[in-house]
Amino acid sequence: MATRMFAAKQLLEALEALHNCGIVHRDLDEKNCMWGMSPFHDLTRSAKYRLLGRPLKGVISVEHAKQGELVSPAKFPDNLRTEDFYLGDFSLAMKLGDTVIQQGYPPAIFCSPDRPHKESPSIGCDMWSYMVIFAELYLGFPPFPTQFDGGIVTGIVRTLGPLPEQWKGQYVNPNGALDSWYDQYNKPDPENELRAVIAQRRPDADFEEQKIVHSILSRGFSYCPGKRPTASQLLRDPSFRAIMEKYGC
Repeated sequence: MATRMFAAKQLLEALEALHNCGIVHRDLDEKNCMWGMSPFHDLTRSAKYRLLGRPLKGVISVEHAKQGELVSPAKFPDNLRTEDFYLGDFSLAMKLGDTVIQQGYPPAIFCSPDRPHKESPSIGCDMWSYMVIFAELYLGFPPFPTQFDGGIVTGIVRTLGPLPEQWKGQYVNPNGALDSWYDQYNKPDPENELRAVIAQRRPDADFEEQKIVHSILSRGFSYCPGKRPTASQLLRDPSFRAIMEKYGC
């Protein structure tokens, strides 16, 4: 857990640096976050094969085209991993205030729900995505269920409560939206509510720790992007610092 929380802190520091430059990442997800790796460029080819194994290749045959090869991704052993944690893939990044916005979203499970409701990209969107990653690192699982009708958005609603009523009719896929998402009489599902999820996934954590983590996540998962803490605010937040200190970060 100490390693996971150290990664969470490093990622937040990277976001702080990015946001302080007025840049929104827009595609923050687990595939764009990477552990560091010890260098081994000075090893011989045979030594590299001993570490990583030989690359698995398959022939790609396409009619009227040159023959190619499909190479499976390398699997790196844990003893090559360092404690450094990196943020990458800035293909969707934008400067705040840009008038031309490149199309694209992070994967649905990491996407702030305001984005598919036609809200502009913002630092708050990155912070929602960060909170999903923080929750995965702390809980060991994504915070929102996806198995219900309506997918991840229904999972968010079952965990946090109904989306803002004014978002109704703004969803990018009108045929995929459910009226229940915006029903203000709906309440979070007791089994999926944030406190319950934390208690279920981290029964080893005492009540005070669970309470602190709930404080962090509930603010980060605000439906209003402007109410989510910034990276700088979260790094200095007493609750976040308490969790980091508990795990020696």
